[in-house]
Amino acid sequence: MVVQHETPVLVVGAGPAGLIAALQLAENGTKCLLAERNLDTTKWPKMDITNCRSMELFKRLKIDQGLREVGVPQQYSFDVHFSSGLSDGGERIAKWDLPSPDWWRAHIKEHNDGSMPREPYQRCSQAIFEAWLKPRIQEQPLIESHFGWKFETLSESDTGVECDFTDTAGETHRVRAQYVVGCDGAGSRVRKAIGVDLIGGPVPAKLHLVHFKSRDLSRIQRQGQFWHIFFTTGHVIISQDEVDTWTAHTPLPLDFDVSTLDPEETVYRVLGGSSEPWPIKIDEVLVTSTWRPNICIAEKYISPHGRIFLSGDAAHQNIPTGGYGMNTAVGDSFDIGWKLAAVLSGYGGPLLLQSYEVERRPVAARNIERSGVHWQQHSFYKELVDKTGNAVTATTAEGDGLRRQIAEYITLHDGENKDHGIEMGYRYNGSPVVVPDEESPTEPEWNPEHYIPSTWPGARAPHVFLKDGKTSIFDLFGQGREFSLIDFTPDARYIRAFEPEAKRQGVPLRPVSLPDEPHAKQVWEGRDAVLIRPDDHVAWRSSQNPAGGLEKLDIARILAVVVGKESSRHSSAGAHQDDLAHVKANGFTGTVGNVDQDKVEGLAPFQK
Repeated sequence: MVVQHETPVLVVGAGPAGLIAALQLAENGTKCLLAERNLDTTKWPKMDITNCRSMELFKRLKIDQGLREVGVPQQYSFDVHFSSGLSDGGERIAKWDLPSPDWWRAHIKEHNDGSMPREPYQRCSQAIFEAWLKPRIQEQPLIESHFGWKFETLSESDTGVECDFTDTAGETHRVRAQYVVGCDGAGSRVRKAIGVDLIGGPVPAKLHLVHFKSRDLSRIQRQGQFWHIFFTTGHVIISQDEVDTWTAHTPLPLDFDVSTLDPEETVYRVLGGSSEPWPIKIDEVLVTSTWRPNICIAEKYISPHGRIFLSGDAAHQNIPTGGYGMNTAVGDSFDIGWKLAAVLSGYGGPLLLQSYEVERRPVAARNIERSGVHWQQHSFYKELVDKTGNAVTATTAEGDGLRRQIAEYITLHDGENKDHGIEMGYRYNGSPVVVPDEESPTEPEWNPEHYIPSTWPGARAPHVFLKDGKTSIFDLFGQGREFSLIDFTPDARYIRAFEPEAKRQGVPLRPVSLPDEPHAKQVWEGRDAVLIRPDDHVAWRSSQNPAGGLEKLDIARILAVVVGKESSRHSSAGAHQDDLAHVKANGFTGTVGNVDQDKVEGLAPFQK
């Protein structure tokens, strides 16, 4: 017997990508069915930083404060140490000062020039995040969730998708959906079912992790409080909660037999670095695993009939350096969620869904390339130490010179969790649902390290506090599916012109009149009006030329473009295709090059 189900949207997989996709749909008033093969959330210590851009999106989803409550308390820093070992003879060689969220809040207030995020980043293990969010998802009346359902097959047509699942009792469930979002991880069966290949490859090493409990803080934090310690041997220790939970990583040769490793002895060797092992009191070993960092991206994000979309690890896989994996997934799921809701509610056109791949895939390609760059930077000092033997701990001129060389290199290459250009500065160039600025055909400067505020169409709108010093312009944006029209004119003339046409087309529009906010207008590059999408990105901005004023605007067309019913004249997937060609030809930085993903050995169990 086959149990039949029907839903507007089926979300396959309940990791971060799936949970956020389902929540975004619900926040936009759209029903969905969420199916996950596992009965419970992950126990693996994966992502442990939610970056500032994801926290901005979580604020829109009303989960930012809850995440901060279950995450690492706000007063703790994100400091990263580089050490030759905690044992005698070892020392802290360099440090990245990554301040606490509390510090960042004050810093954001003091620098109200548009260059800052709306929200600071947050430390929280993915295991805690998923366990906290799952029951909230299950309480949502618009989300029908089923855990213990294994995806089997699908068939797609021009009108919808049918998917078969098997539950833990062996019963078959057939789900008919108008659309499917595949969030089922690195080994995505949804991706394989629609015949999409991955491009990329692993790094030339594997790592063994030990996730454990210990309250032996005086020994673990011998060189000070930290978020990560990167040791000169390539070993790493991560503080998960500033209380008692840690994850140790040790690099191994590809052919190493991990069954010979004792978890506690492994932790001691990690902490010892280039010195002798450093024993600590371990209360409990939670899990162990061997994994191989792997970078790859799906050749397509959308199925042939345009009914199935890939998000998160199903679409791209990152090396953890930089923390871009889950954070890119958050952006994916937030994006496809509001677009599906817009189409299903009737005001969104077909180009809105097509824009998902054109917009999000280049972001993923850039992010995972950056994670490879960061990985390679860590390889620099490890390889340097490997060549010089024990010199890094020696009290000799050679040792002093080596430590100085490492410190200088680390200090120069410190962008791993500071690159706001990567995190906030991505722009949806060439999108068919963004109206280009024909007066300013030259794109503003982009820098991976520094976010440069701009209302360039396709860019994230700059955050700025208003005159009261408390209200962010982001706080005034529309909720859910709403577009926001920010009008700085004294008589709200753009609002008065746009509102009737938005009503005629059924486009939900939040009017925001700010006639007495000259500083905000200046930060927003002096434009009289800017149209903001439900994801904080600029859809259109008004002319700077008085001769190109309101009376010359084709408002009907502007709205038709931004909701996907007409295509922007300058829309193009050219850059998106160029990225694909470059990756196919050259692979990603830090990896062995492009390989058949089915033949990559050493991936962690949760990646298969």
